[in-house]
Amino acid sequence: MANYIDIRGLRVKYLSTDPSNPESGEVWYNSTSGTLKTYILAPAAVSSSGNVNTGATQLGSCGTLTAGLKFGGETPSLTGATEEYNGSSWTASSACPATKSDMHSSGTQTAALWGGGSPSSAGSFEYNGASWTAGGDMTFAGRDFLGGGVGTQTAALQIGGFISPGNLSDVMQEYNGASWSNIPQTFPTAADTGSFNSCGTQTAALSSGGSGNNTNNLSWDGSSWTTENALSIGNSGGVQRGTVSAAILISGHPANPPTYSNEIQTWDGTNWSTSPATLTTARAQAAGGGTSASAWVAAGAPGPLTSTEIYSEAALATSTLTTS
Repeated sequence: MANYIDIRGLRVKYLSTDPSNPESGEVWYNSTSGTLKTYILAPAAVSSSGNVNTGATQLGSCGTLTAGLKFGGETPSLTGATEEYNGSSWTASSACPATKSDMHSSGTQTAALWGGGSPSSAGSFEYNGASWTAGGDMTFAGRDFLGGGVGTQTAALQIGGFISPGNLSDVMQEYNGASWSNIPQTFPTAADTGSFNSCGTQTAALSSGGSGNNTNNLSWDGSSWTTENALSIGNSGGVQRGTVSAAILISGHPANPPTYSNEIQTWDGTNWSTSPATLTTARAQAAGGGTSASAWVAAGAPGPLTSTEIYSEAALATSTLTTS
């Protein structure tokens, strides 16, 4: 059997503590713990986290892994319940005066935006980290806004939705922190906008999937849409977070309901790939937040569910070597 020195041309370091900035592939012996360690690429993984207080489906959400927010939805009755997430547990906050589902959602934990929702509404609300206040009305009363909202509380974009009375719309509208206005451009396929998945900003967004096991994938540059490489697996009603150059799509309907997905897809700016990591609980129409590297997904259908799961991408990490 070859020795480490024969393979790497180096002797194993004998250290009392782990190095603060190891190199990829480096191996050392920690004399304090009595273990042989290495710094290698750890695979993508999913872990469980604290349950939400109010399980719901078709709810709004935004924020990061350590500062997330969920609001509204169906329990199955409509609710305005609002909860904040700190990366491990959920805390109830002030409820929104509206009780809706399928609303526009964007922003951060301390500056969130809620727009429209079911039953059909044009009203919007702003959250400041403690309470909700009324904002400007959307350009039309509608629902099925969920999945088409991106951006921030002062620079949001809503792609499509269901105009009531009427049908799914290709209309795109922007919010500037005070009022909503339609923009000249439209989404290429109105039928997808009630069930697709979106992430990004007002001027750089990615919208993927749609009804009927759709694999469509398009990017928005603030003035036009471009067709990109398709999803690995058709999806609707999922949680998509990240940017046009690095995104993640978690859960959803891999085909027409009532099938639910535990699959995770990742976008590198060119292609979608299916992650080897999967959710423990398959779900759709859930809440979620974070980035392509680290994201959370909570609640959702069927149920509604109350569980929360965290995705962590493959990353370099210290690992203990064993003989097993």
